[in-house]
Amino acid sequence: MANMKIQPEKRYLYIEKKSAGNMKTTSIYTLFFSPTGTSRKIAAAVAQGMTETEGTATEESAGHNADAAQAPSSGQVPGAGPAAAAPEPAAGNRGETKSMHGEPTVTAIDLTHPAGYPAPLPGEAVAIFAVPVYGGHVAPVALERLREIRGEGTPAVVLAVYGNRSFGTAVAELASFVAGRGFVPVAAGAFVGEHSYSTPETPIAQGRPDARDLTAATAFGAQVREKLAKTGSSPGRNPETASDTAATTRATQTGSIDAAKAPATGALVPIDPAKLREPRTPLLPKLRFIRFVLGYRRRQKRNPVVLLPEGDAARCTQCGRCVALCPTQAIARGDELHTDPARCIRCCACVKGCAFGARTFRTPFAAALARNFTRRKPPVTLL
Repeated sequence: MANMKIQPEKRYLYIEKKSAGNMKTTSIYTLFFSPTGTSRKIAAAVAQGMTETEGTATEESAGHNADAAQAPSSGQVPGAGPAAAAPEPAAGNRGETKSMHGEPTVTAIDLTHPAGYPAPLPGEAVAIFAVPVYGGHVAPVALERLREIRGEGTPAVVLAVYGNRSFGTAVAELASFVAGRGFVPVAAGAFVGEHSYSTPETPIAQGRPDARDLTAATAFGAQVREKLAKTGSSPGRNPETASDTAATTRATQTGSIDAAKAPATGALVPIDPAKLREPRTPLLPKLRFIRFVLGYRRRQKRNPVVLLPEGDAARCTQCGRCVALCPTQAIARGDELHTDPARCIRCCACVKGCAFGARTFRTPFAAALARNFTRRKPPVTLL
């Protein structure tokens, strides 16, 4: 899937640049790729923790994004069930939290579907990047959607959401990626979300992120806010810190971060993502899973099988919901039973979002993951 190139039409969304005053962050942007809603939820919780007033609700823009339709957000009633049909996602889906009592304005930029790109995010803003982990790496399509995003020495929080197995090198990959685009990674985290392959029969981190995860994410956001408040000045285009910002960005890209050579007080110091440690996995389940993977690869070498989500003609109503949910246009309107193998990334948004149970994804990985990774892994963060 890493070789798949998706070239969305470039449309630029010019975002008003707001004054941050001397030190105060006045705008927070959450940028997420979230086919099943897990990354979006974590990003929103971190953003909530970074605002001064807790419990601020995000008001989604008129064109709800597809994954928000699948996973309840503020203003939606959990358990109410999806609508019979979802509209085509609008380009540049954005939601905004109204600023109250001077707290930062939170703007959500959903990159799950091809859409417009925002103008460079100013240095006095904060960017929260949240992406899913596929096989221990950032989902390739997520990086494709993020490649046009630019910062101006903008502080960034990088978040990886994984299915309770391993986040691998995803956090380090995301930190390096955004550092190369003008951002300064100042905090990082790895949170667990329900695995794409999870089903009632083979539950894998089912229901996560749950209340405990979201509480932890909100607390982490508050810690990030406190860290930024202690920097003493706004990064980015401030001429007094411009050279320091450039230096810290280069340090993040090369991974050569030396606390003894940190920029002067008032400049942002990027985190070293290599210091973010994986939660422990018991040895026996890990070895069982490795044995399963090796056996699966041998079978695939002898008899290659392409696994794709399947449609059930008896259940499908051709409502088009799966078409709207698919982030890579692997399902065509009017041909909902077919999945394009060249485009499908096996995110299972179509499976989880179908109100009629008309789509399923049968993979031996589901049972192997459900069997070997039952122990709850906690969020891990780095400041």
